Amino acid sequence: MADDTRVKRLFALSPWWLFLLCCLVVLPAAAQPLLLDAQTRSVEAWPAATMLSDPSRAMTLEQVLARRDEFVTPGGPHANLGPRQDAVWLRVPVTLAATAPRRWVLSVDYASIDELALYVPSGGSMVSAASVPIVMGRALPFSQHPLPSAWHAAGIELEPGGHHELLLRVRTHSSMVLPITLTTTQAFHAKEAQAQVLQGLLAGAMLCLLLYSLSQWVSLRDSMFLSYAATIAGTGLFFVAYSGIGPQHLWGDHAVLSLIVAPLSVLVAIVGGCLFVDRVLAVRELQPWISKALKSVAALAAVLALAFVLGAIDYRSAQRLATVLGPLPMLLAIPAGWQRARRGDRIGLYMLIGWGAYALSTLTMAALLRGWVGANFWTLHAFQLGAMFEMTMWMRVLAVRIEDLRASAQRAHLERDALRSLAHTDALTGLPNRRGLAEVLQRALPPARPERMTAVFLLDLDGFKPINDRLGHDAGDEVLVGVARRLESLLRGSDTVARLGGDEFVVVASGLASDADAQALGRKLLEGFREPFVAAGQPCSVGLTIGYALAPSDGDDALSLLKRADAAMYAGKQAGRHCLMRGQPSVGLA
Repeated sequence: MADDTRVKRLFALSPWWLFLLCCLVVLPAAAQPLLLDAQTRSVEAWPAATMLSDPSRAMTLEQVLARRDEFVTPGGPHANLGPRQDAVWLRVPVTLAATAPRRWVLSVDYASIDELALYVPSGGSMVSAASVPIVMGRALPFSQHPLPSAWHAAGIELEPGGHHELLLRVRTHSSMVLPITLTTTQAFHAKEAQAQVLQGLLAGAMLCLLLYSLSQWVSLRDSMFLSYAATIAGTGLFFVAYSGIGPQHLWGDHAVLSLIVAPLSVLVAIVGGCLFVDRVLAVRELQPWISKALKSVAALAAVLALAFVLGAIDYRSAQRLATVLGPLPMLLAIPAGWQRARRGDRIGLYMLIGWGAYALSTLTMAALLRGWVGANFWTLHAFQLGAMFEMTMWMRVLAVRIEDLRASAQRAHLERDALRSLAHTDALTGLPNRRGLAEVLQRALPPARPERMTAVFLLDLDGFKPINDRLGHDAGDEVLVGVARRLESLLRGSDTVARLGGDEFVVVASGLASDADAQALGRKLLEGFREPFVAAGQPCSVGLTIGYALAPSDGDDALSLLKRADAAMYAGKQAGRHCLMRGQPSVGLA
C-alpha cells in the first residue's frame, strides 16, 4: 500500500519535473524569417539563420540546395560557431514588406574570416543552381572586395513584398565568429564610420605609445623601452589585422599579410612583453628562476614566429600556440609584481592593475575564439580595450621608471659635485684650495686686457705662528676661519679668495682699470686687518704682507703671476712686513 502511495505521488509531481527539465535543457529556438520594412535600418541575421555542415569543404551549390531540409538551427552562443575544420552553409530567409527598400548591405562584422560566398536569388525568391556567388573574405585581395570596407560586406537587391532566401558559405582557418547584419546602405556607412573612428583612436593611441617608447629608448638607451616598443608594435599590428583596417588602409591587395599578421604580431608582442616584465620588475633580483622562465618564453615565441613565417607551422597551430603563450608573461611575473606591490613599490601596483584588466580581456577573447561566448560589441572589442588599459598602466610604469632614472642621475650628479667640491675646496675654511684656484685663474686670465686687468694677490699672515704656539692649533684654526670670512667681507662679489695652505691666501680680482685700482684694493685689505680676531676667548692680532701681479702686464699665465706675487710678498717680508708690493715693478707701501 505504501509503494502504491509513492508511485501516485511521483506521477503527481511528474509535471513539475518535466517543467524543471525543460528549464535546464536549452533547446535552440526555431529560426524565424527576417522581417524588413520601411522603418528597418539594421537587423541581425543570426536569429533567422539555419546551418548545414560540409565536412568535405567541397559541396557544390546544387548539392546544398538538394539538402535544404537538412539545415538546422545553430547551437551554442550567439553568432559564434567556434573553431571548425568543416565548411558551413548558412541559410537566412528574409521577408520584405511592400514598402521596404530594395537595396541592402549584408555584412559579417568580423574581419578574420578567410572566405565567404554569398548567394542571392535573382529573378525569383529562392537561390538556384545557376546563382553566381558574391565572394568576400580576407584571403581575397582588397581591391576585389565587393565593398571597400574593413568588414566583409556586399550590396544586394531584394524585391519588396516577397519572401527570399540568402545562402552563405563560410570557410576559415580562424574561428567562425559570424555577426551577420542586414542594413540599409546609409545605416551601413554610418555604422562603419563609427567603427572607423573607434579603431582610428585605438590605432592612433598605439602609434603615439610606440613613438614615445622608441624616442625614450634612443635618448636613454634603456632596453626596457625597446621591449615595450616591441609589445606595442605587436599588439597594434594585431588590432590592425583583427579589425580589418589593415587591408583597408595599409597593405591593400597583399592578402597574404591578412593571413599571417594576426598570429605573428601576437608572438612578437609576447617576446616584447616577457622582456619588458622581466626588466621593469627586476624579476632576476627577486626570483631568478622566473626571470629565466620569462626569457625562455620570449625565445620560444621568437622561434615560433620564425617557424610560422617560414611555413613550418600553419595558421591554426600558430594561433593556438600564441593563445597558450599569451598569458604566460603575466602568470609568471605576478609573484614578483605582488612582492613589489606589498613593499609599496608603485611599479608593482600598476602592473597588477594592468594585468587585472588584461586577464579579463584575454579570457573574454579566448572564450570568443573557442566559441564559448556570443559575438557582440563587448566580446569583439574586449581584448582591444583591455590591452589598451594595460598599455596605459605600463605607460605609468615607464613614467615611474623615468622618474627613477632622473632621480638616480640627480643623485649621481650631486655626488659628483660633492666629490668635486671636496677635491677643490679647503676643508677648514670652505675656500677654494690650490685646485680650485687653478680653475678660477683659468677662467679669469684669458679675458684680461690692459684696460681691464686681473690682479693676483698673495697674502701671508703676520704674527700667526705665536698664536698657534701659545693658544694651540684649535685657536689657530679659529683665526684662519676668521681671516677667510674677513677677506670675503672686504672683497667685491666678483672677486675670489682662496687658501693655498698654512697661513697663505690668494685673492683674484678682475676688471681693474689700472695699477692704482689694484693698490687701492690691497690697501683696503691691509686696513681690514687692524681689528683683532677672537680665538679661544682671547683677542688675537694678525697682519698681512701682500705681494701682487697684474695680468696681462706682468704675465698672462697663472704660474708666472703667482711666482711674481710670491717674490713680491717675500720682498715685503724682508722690508718689514704689513705692506703691499707689486712683483714687477716693485712698489712698496707702508
